[in-house]
Amino acid sequence: MCKSLICLFVLLHRSGFYSKYFSLRRPYEIGTMIEVPRAALISDKIASLVDETDGKPLCTFFSYGTNDLTQMTMGISRDDSNGFIPKYLDLGIMLDDPFQTIDEEGVGKLVQHSAALGKSVNPTMSLSVCGEHGGDPKSIAFFDKVGLNYVSCSPYRVPVARLAAAQIRVQTRMAKAKEREENSTASVQSKQTTMGNIESMSKVIVQ
Repeated sequence: MCKSLICLFVLLHRSGFYSKYFSLRRPYEIGTMIEVPRAALISDKIASLVDETDGKPLCTFFSYGTNDLTQMTMGISRDDSNGFIPKYLDLGIMLDDPFQTIDEEGVGKLVQHSAALGKSVNPTMSLSVCGEHGGDPKSIAFFDKVGLNYVSCSPYRVPVARLAAAQIRVQTRMAKAKEREENSTASVQSKQTTMGNIESMSKVIVQ
């Protein structure tokens, strides 16, 4: 299905359809939404499709539709979920509403697996999320951890998403700075210990 749609776009582009009817003369990229589990599991095959004329990738980005991916992975209709998920949360069956915060153990694993497969074929591929999860701070932290580049969300969620992304970036930089400091301290201590051992050995030899 994905290959057929991508081939259709390529054929329309080659025929001049876009430039003729839509005056589209600017360069553009072709990618795909990953919204069903099967697409997530075979993401390497989707990413490996190339244009036979120039050998360039036909799919340059993945956008994860986590709303539909959650529905299809968990077998839960988003339209009906309000009837029972609040009860599940009260009973402790679920810790978070999976349509508000990404299910890291299930849906998140599919996203992580798909991202790794896509990057293994095309390291420059852009990865993003489109859905309500794109405005949830906890979900954004997970998406950053598995290597996604950006999120797309409802307009009213944009301020929250930008703040969450900024906080994650600051935390990441602080963690790296702390790690460098610890490594530097450990290196200095190692050199001091080595020098101490050399001095002790020289004293023994002199005696």
